[in-house]
Amino acid sequence: MNRHRRRVWELGIGLGFLLTIVLTLVMGWRQTVEAQVRADTIRLHVLANSDTIEDQLLKLQVRDAILAALPATVTGATTPGEAQQALQCALPALRAAANRTLLDAHSGQTATVRLETFAFSARDYGDFVLPGGDYTALRVELGAARGHNWFCVLYPALCVSGATAEYPTRAENALVFGPYEVRFALLDALRGL
Repeated sequence: MNRHRRRVWELGIGLGFLLTIVLTLVMGWRQTVEAQVRADTIRLHVLANSDTIEDQLLKLQVRDAILAALPATVTGATTPGEAQQALQCALPALRAAANRTLLDAHSGQTATVRLETFAFSARDYGDFVLPGGDYTALRVELGAARGHNWFCVLYPALCVSGATAEYPTRAENALVFGPYEVRFALLDALRGL
């Protein structure tokens, strides 16, 4: 009986060790894919002056003006680097479009538009999910930029009307567009019993 218990313990420890290795590999793979998603994504981030209804509506008007002013070199880019370079060149035109919208709305606010690295929380957009972390972002700050924000993905062009986009690898597409879940065959088999 003592020998049988020892075999059970050895088997349990071996399976626990194997499960630890598998979980470590899966988490390492997921972190690698999340890093690829962050590197392959450029976000649009528009911050309203305040949370008043007027400022929130103005934020949406500026968003629409920015999206309408995006040059085809951004929406047609084939790499994040191309999109980033095109956005950098388009910054003066995008800033002008934002400020023209503010002026047309008789607002005393001005817009600051820049391309920068910014930390975002994980976000579920309904149709796709982005992991949290640092992303390159076209950041548009209106006035004091103390109100609620609006953000989406410029590259790949997920928030540009009529655009179809995907990430360069199957793993990135599975993570972003899911449904993505980590499952264990052994647990599925046990549940089936």
